[in-house]
Amino acid sequence: MKQMKQSRRDFIRNSGCALGAAALVSSLDRFGLVNAMTPQSADYKALVCIFLYGGNDGNNTVIPYDGYAAYNAVRGTTAALNIPKADLLQISPPSAGATFGLHPSLDELQTLFTQGKLAVMCNVGTLTQPLTKTQYQSGAGRPESLFSHSDQQEQWQSSLSADAGQTTFTGWGGRLADNTTSLNGSSTFPMIVSTAGITLFTTGVNARPLVPSNGLAGFNNSAASTARYNALRQILTLNANETLVHSAGDIMASAIDNTNTLNQALSGSAALKTVFPTTSLGNQMKQIAQTIGVRNTLGVKRQIFFASLGGFDTHSNQFGSQGSPAVGGLLQQVSQAMKAFYDATVELGVAQQVTTFTLSDFGRTFQPASGGGSDHAWGNHHFIMGGAVRGGDFYGHFPTLALGGPDDPSDEGRWIPTTSVDQYGATLAQWYGLSSASISTVFPNIGRFSTSDLGFLM
Repeated sequence: MKQMKQSRRDFIRNSGCALGAAALVSSLDRFGLVNAMTPQSADYKALVCIFLYGGNDGNNTVIPYDGYAAYNAVRGTTAALNIPKADLLQISPPSAGATFGLHPSLDELQTLFTQGKLAVMCNVGTLTQPLTKTQYQSGAGRPESLFSHSDQQEQWQSSLSADAGQTTFTGWGGRLADNTTSLNGSSTFPMIVSTAGITLFTTGVNARPLVPSNGLAGFNNSAASTARYNALRQILTLNANETLVHSAGDIMASAIDNTNTLNQALSGSAALKTVFPTTSLGNQMKQIAQTIGVRNTLGVKRQIFFASLGGFDTHSNQFGSQGSPAVGGLLQQVSQAMKAFYDATVELGVAQQVTTFTLSDFGRTFQPASGGGSDHAWGNHHFIMGGAVRGGDFYGHFPTLALGGPDDPSDEGRWIPTTSVDQYGATLAQWYGLSSASISTVFPNIGRFSTSDLGFLM
């Protein structure tokens, strides 16, 4: 028995199995090979999450134009964090009854907003219940560890809070996949694909994400290679009565099968004509668009994607990090990658069926920090993009930009969210196909809020 284990390890090591570690742990369930001839229903929908790690400064992303004086009174002093009014990209959301401006690096998103393909979700954040400034100051329940990167990333991705007696082993993307499995018909290909590794958002009770890789190194179409590949697959079935060994075998087998299935589908597909920026996020969004392009071959009707971009923890040099049209930067990456992705969905004929949205740790203080940056805050503004979006407008409540004002429980401009992650996610999930009976399973706190549909999707 000892010799058998040694031989097995040696064979796997010498087989050149170079699937990335993330891909190996991306699926504990045996999904098996997909029948590439499975017919594709017209009933296809996809959600694409872009997580901006570090906490994007929404106060310099969406700025009052008509009310610029209130913004400039705070951000134009001390660290001079203000963006000049003349540089703002003007937008006119009807529901706000005023003109606003986008950060000058968001040219492409301004175009999409004007075309009605992009909406802004205002002042959304982690909540366990609706909360006013008075309630907050009196000690009413709120999410734990506010302003902590790891805790708030976890709560944005899970919609759960320990202070509400909830354990966060799963994310709302994973639970959404768990509760919509039947919508994928007979397809056994993973519903969730992540270009940013394994995350809480993508983890369900049963659902596990596929993290694409280039496949198995050292294998080709030769007879000898095929024999080695078949032997490897056979080895992975040995010692099935040993729980950990069996699980490890399943992990590798699932990763191999699903990665090969995806790569084979991609190799036979036509190249996209849409040009993507060769940036971190641009490359991820191109990979997602290519995967959507082979949805018929994979036989899927529902897909959830996760991409990410880091660097938004701008305690200093925020202008350099968020960027400007002259020097580029993070927001320019976001704008260019999102616009290219939208154009690709038009090219693929699925613009109405794919909805993209942003998440981030939290917003940032309205009060500038020393060094030309801002500190950790709470409520934030986010973008929703797609052909099914009721775009060209704002949703939720834009905060009063006043230190110590009605939306600020401090004196630094940390806006109390007026819309919860639960409501934001539930609106997306119901469009995706989540039944009303399952909303509270995916979002356990949703019953505490006035509505589970914010109306930004058709």
